[in-house]
Amino acid sequence: MIKKFYLEDNQYPFKGIDNIRNVARAIVINDENKIALHHIFCSDIFGERDYYETPGGGVEENEDLLSALKRELNEELGAKELVKIQDLAVVEDYYNLIKRKNINHYFVVKCSNFEDVKFTDNEKRLIDKTIWININDAIDLYKNTKRTKISSLVIDRELPILLLAKTIIDDF
Repeated sequence: MIKKFYLEDNQYPFKGIDNIRNVARAIVINDENKIALHHIFCSDIFGERDYYETPGGGVEENEDLLSALKRELNEELGAKELVKIQDLAVVEDYYNLIKRKNINHYFVVKCSNFEDVKFTDNEKRLIDKTIWININDAIDLYKNTKRTKISSLVIDRELPILLLAKTIIDDF
């Protein structure tokens, strides 16, 4: 059974919801049993961003979750071959500042073939670099990230996912 998490935005005042966004995200494992994390580093409406986030993104119109997942992992990591995919969890969260509810569908994905990334313009603006790190170090990284309004929302969403993924990664 897929685990479900429900998170409120306690960083920004609630002003209603204008849109609901389905998101496909993954704990991507390479042949060295390391996972991919994007370093988000920029300044925008949310302020200064300096934190890590799992790969993934929005499901486009007429796209199912797995198609979105494959497209996002190809764009962001150059992933060509998704060897194994397992549902992990669903996290419903909110970004009150932009009046959006997110339904994040998390997967654990084993990939063995990577080529060049194809970042969108927005991803080029947001993503400073991608690192490959073991799951324990990733958990420590999230626990030790400086908390700002936006980083707190991401940490609260992703740290439980990393802890859950840790329980299955060694046998994946």
